[in-house]
Amino acid sequence: MDREAKNKILIFGGTGNLGTYMVKASIKLGHPTFVFARPLTPQSTINKINLHKEFQSSGVTIIQGELKEHEKIVAILRQVDIVISVLPFPQVPDQIHIIEAIKVASNIK
Repeated sequence: MDREAKNKILIFGGTGNLGTYMVKASIKLGHPTFVFARPLTPQSTINKINLHKEFQSSGVTIIQGELKEHEKIVAILRQVDIVISVLPFPQVPDQIHIIEAIKVASNIK
């Protein structure tokens, strides 16, 4: 068994097309994995709901929220070591919220 502590990884956009692969790779490599995703709603597709269930059954911690929830994101960032953002194109400008939270958390590699 690997004695080296695994980095805790937070993935923004982890339930999207590319993000799904990133989450599965993180799990496969044995990293404690966190996903920040928009909240499920009654309009969420069955595929999205099932993906949440699949990730949770694999040990992934899913945090539901919005990118503008600064304090929530800072609190989550303080629990992890590495951040990966695979947000889709329309949300790329919103990554500024993640960057600002990383500056406040000040612990990300």
